[in-house]
Amino acid sequence: MANVPVSSALGSFAVESALPVRAFFSWPGKRNYEGLWWSSTMRSHVGFESLLERDFLLGADHDRGIVAVSSQPFVFLWPRGTEGARWHVPDFFVRLRDGTGRVIDVKPAGRVRSAQHQFDLTRTGCVAAGWDYEVFTGLAERQAANLRWLAGYRQDRFAPDEATAAVLANSFAPGASLAAGVRRAARVLGTDSGIVHAQVLHLLFAGVLNVELDVPLSQDSAVCPASTPRAGVGREAGAWKAAS
Repeated sequence: MANVPVSSALGSFAVESALPVRAFFSWPGKRNYEGLWWSSTMRSHVGFESLLERDFLLGADHDRGIVAVSSQPFVFLWPRGTEGARWHVPDFFVRLRDGTGRVIDVKPAGRVRSAQHQFDLTRTGCVAAGWDYEVFTGLAERQAANLRWLAGYRQDRFAPDEATAAVLANSFAPGASLAAGVRRAARVLGTDSGIVHAQVLHLLFAGVLNVELDVPLSQDSAVCPASTPRAGVGREAGAWKAAS
């Protein structure tokens, strides 16, 4: 993509489909850990350059309000003479279910203050483009642990077909435990409970079924069908931490 002025016209660009503007290099002794996250949202791999960025992708993959995500898809080039900065590559861009866009920078909480000038410049650019802007500093510890476990079942091989998913959802009356719902569904389906259990965990990660993520996940955890697609990995519950 050629250089374009920052304006609301950027809203017509499918930034969520763009390739990274730079390669992710690794070398012996590098402190950061980079890799590829298989995104069940994108049906493809998305790159990350740190474990904190991987946690962002974990949360974004679970967030039903996010329909697409891209890694480092563009660079902000600041006007000549801008104090203390010449350019900045945001870490992620996400497309939200309502069609709007959001730019994400990922930074450990202890380093937010030192990068505040860069964040302010980026936020100004995002406002001009009509995008939201967020600084991600991590997931709440317990929610992160639960999501890491559930994410192991996000792959297609654990996904039930539509008819089976309906049975699974109907097996969880309000307040039913994970174990009780699995037993009920296994009886109705005539299927091994281990297979049903894996399918239920897939639906929990996908937000078709809901469970409290602020406490340790167990066989006694209460599970219920989601009345609407899950809006996020606990934005209202404080799962995301963002710099203002």
